[in-house]
Amino acid sequence: MYMSSADYVPTDADIAALPKIKRDQITLVKFLGSGAFGEVFEGAARNLEETRVAVKTLRKGASPQEKIEFLKEALLMSNFKHEHILRLIGVCLDNNPTLIIMDLMEGRDLLSYLRSHRPTKNDPSCLTLKDLLSLSVDVTKGCKYLEEMHFVHRDLAARNCLVSCLDPAKRIVKIGDFGLARDIYRNDYYKKEGEGLLPVRWMAPECLVDGIFSTQSDAWAFGVLLWEIMSLGQQPYPARTNVDVLHYVRSGGRLNRPANCSHLMYSLMLKCWSFEADKRPSFKYCLQILEYLKSISKPLTLQVDADYAGHQDSSVSPLHTELQFTFPDHSNESIDGSMPGYLELLNMEAYYEIPRPFVPGDHQDVEDINDTISIDIEPVEST
Repeated sequence: MYMSSADYVPTDADIAALPKIKRDQITLVKFLGSGAFGEVFEGAARNLEETRVAVKTLRKGASPQEKIEFLKEALLMSNFKHEHILRLIGVCLDNNPTLIIMDLMEGRDLLSYLRSHRPTKNDPSCLTLKDLLSLSVDVTKGCKYLEEMHFVHRDLAARNCLVSCLDPAKRIVKIGDFGLARDIYRNDYYKKEGEGLLPVRWMAPECLVDGIFSTQSDAWAFGVLLWEIMSLGQQPYPARTNVDVLHYVRSGGRLNRPANCSHLMYSLMLKCWSFEADKRPSFKYCLQILEYLKSISKPLTLQVDADYAGHQDSSVSPLHTELQFTFPDHSNESIDGSMPGYLELLNMEAYYEIPRPFVPGDHQDVEDINDTISIDIEPVEST
């Protein structure tokens, strides 16, 4: 059975079991932002493993129910032990305000990180295509862990992933769910009558229609998250209102391939956006594909797109999504590391036998075969 934060009702015993930190061990150093329940600070910790931490505070005058909701994140995080999931260090419950102490992620949220690294003609980005694949792999590892823990995140998006630092050699991405993100990016959410704020641009059709969330709906959101990474932080469906997106996705509309995205990467996104939930890939499978793409990718300079902020609606007709690769469900299989093995996994082994211009020895990575096979997978623009 899968669990989500919405299903979780903490008990007094759960709260009592949280790791406690004394208030005099924490000094608030720098204000980072305001969240749904209070403020977030960089803090300095004494007598703890980490000396620089993130501190989330509960606002003065919060109700008992708000305190429980505030502590829910800490309670859920306390169950997760993984390199790519934001780590809870402890809580401070004695006196007010209530504090949650977590890892400090100096690179801030992934969405801001991507947008701040967009290339321009005068200032090429320090990120490469291989970097984008590395970021994608990090997120996928965290998603795979949550899937194995039978936990449904419900709000996977770049704004809810955090970057450890700016040094590429040490940089890792972790999945979190700050209330801070929901306030900063409030326009990403839509309030449906009788419901709370909904991240409609990341939601699967069954979520929009029936309110059903599952690991398969997380896979849909993950596909949008990959799109955010490859587009360097564009807003999905930028020319549409949240209400328009509700109707567009339900009718089969899909996002188009970003400029820096290979056809094979885009095909994985489309698989994540399968209308039928049971046809979406597992995160184990997504990780296999992305790790392989990363292993054969070159550190290519990203394309300069002068219209990141104002990109028009870039959605493909639902009638043509079946022209994309069909990814078989080989969740229990591994890729043998060769181009023939990769093409076989995609049910495309026939391409390996095609004579020039597609010669096996000439094509060492995914980018090399895109032009040859693009006629099979190029999406048709909607009008």
